[in-house]
Amino acid sequence: MSKEKPLRVIYVGSPELFSKGASAVHVMKMCEAMGRLGVSTELLLSSNHDEDDIRAYYGVIDNFKISKLPYFRNSSLRNIVHGVLASFKTRVRRRDFDLVVTRNIVYAYLATVFFKIPTIYDAHHPLVKGAYRLFDSFKDSKYLVRFSTNSAGLGEIYLGLGLPPDKLTVAHNGVDLEDYESLPGTKEARAGLGLPEERKIVCYSGNIYEGRGIEQLIDCAGELKDILFLIVGGLDEDVQRVRALAEGRNAENVMLTGFVPHGSVPKYLASADALVLPYTQDMTIKGGTKAKDFTSPIKLFEYMASAKPVVASAIRSVTEVLEDGRNSLLVNPGSVTSLGMGIRKVLGDGQFADAIAKGAQEDVKNYTWEGRAKKLLGWGQR
Repeated sequence: MSKEKPLRVIYVGSPELFSKGASAVHVMKMCEAMGRLGVSTELLLSSNHDEDDIRAYYGVIDNFKISKLPYFRNSSLRNIVHGVLASFKTRVRRRDFDLVVTRNIVYAYLATVFFKIPTIYDAHHPLVKGAYRLFDSFKDSKYLVRFSTNSAGLGEIYLGLGLPPDKLTVAHNGVDLEDYESLPGTKEARAGLGLPEERKIVCYSGNIYEGRGIEQLIDCAGELKDILFLIVGGLDEDVQRVRALAEGRNAENVMLTGFVPHGSVPKYLASADALVLPYTQDMTIKGGTKAKDFTSPIKLFEYMASAKPVVASAIRSVTEVLEDGRNSLLVNPGSVTSLGMGIRKVLGDGQFADAIAKGAQEDVKNYTWEGRAKKLLGWGQR
């Protein structure tokens, strides 16, 4: 059996389920993608939830097995304990699989250093405090089959920490194109969501942590009163903060939906005239880590698949995927003026908007979950 094309894979996943973050979405989509590629895939999950509820919530089909280990609400405890338990579980079941994929660094350390289990570690952020020794212990292991990152910027960070270049594979996040093949038209989507039919709508979807450019978007809304700014998603405390900010700046043309299930996002994108990604140079991920050089937001690829023009900040990680004038209109990060001009451009120039929307639709074919899974598994060119 070829080591480059393993047929039996266990994915060791430790995300918080039924949360408002993207980690669990990513894990589920990767397992589903491997299943679609014909890989016998088993997700070894830290969970006390019903399997049918998990599949329904994340919209994944029954083409991979879900096995469960004890669940802990505390994120740090869950990751540590799950990594330890999963390492012993896979050691005992070593004959049942060819390869393990994981985002759990505790598991990667134990599996490669002690149990000699062929492992792919999939990194989505820099090392957290306490993880440097673990990384140093397994980065040169022959049992570390591959070390993947979701952006070139993140890959450079790990290379700087001593990761052997031949182990690195860059695999950006992805999208299910099937979810965007039969989207309703703009009017139909708006009717279903109760949105105004005639008004221009600019949409942002995803978390609204500080640094995501939401403050600049609110300022933009205050200057572009004829446009409805639709913000889809966000934790409750962030929604309250942004709503208060909009009220304080008299931006009455801002609508916040709060959290919506991931499966409902395509309809909101379909309702818009333009989509925005207004990140600043200080953009952060959960926990406050600055991430402008290494983030790979799932929403970016969903935007590209939606056949809508995208206006995005030209930060390092975004420009790995987007090209100004081809598949997007790029603006200066943190600049309300630049963002407003970009929005006006795509709403006022239909020919340009259609061209970049079509460019994005074409380019996003290179960023599917199946394509990402192939890169992780080493199928084809790296």
